[in-house]
Amino acid sequence: MEKPAELDPATQFRELYEREYRSVYRTVRAMVFDSSLAEDLCQECFVRAFRSRDKYKPTGPPGAWLHRIAVNVAISHLRREKLARVIAPKLWVGAGSGGYERVEAKTLLERGLDKLSPKVRAAVVLHYFHGYTRDEVARILGIPSGTVASRIAKAMVVMREELVESEQTGVAARSGE
Repeated sequence: MEKPAELDPATQFRELYEREYRSVYRTVRAMVFDSSLAEDLCQECFVRAFRSRDKYKPTGPPGAWLHRIAVNVAISHLRREKLARVIAPKLWVGAGSGGYERVEAKTLLERGLDKLSPKVRAAVVLHYFHGYTRDEVARILGIPSGTVASRIAKAMVVMREELVESEQTGVAARSGE
């Protein structure tokens, strides 16, 4: 994980943008499930970060600060638009999966993740997709570590329920019921 650093407007913000854009984009894309919308929201994130760069306190890495802004921008958008989109499942399914299995897994993940609130989804994206620890996710989201743990646990319950439901539906469909 990168170390805290001051954001010198003359040089470092441009470097920060170049270094973090892809990661921030993936976070936003995973939350809104739309490439062009993710690009727009990502730009909004960096504009907000640039405007508030003097408020940045180097208690954590700038990348984590940007991810927090990105998550806030995405959640705000989801609230405004009342969207219930999910993380891009193809990012979660291993590249080695076969065509049919990959589509089936993608659909299953999409259904399960669609049931998560944006706040729960944000914790899942940061923890599982970006590999942040629960403590790091807590700092990024500005919530207690215990809340992160409960959100992730809630997401796992929802995903298990979706898996069980899918298996029951699949068995019923195959047996002609």
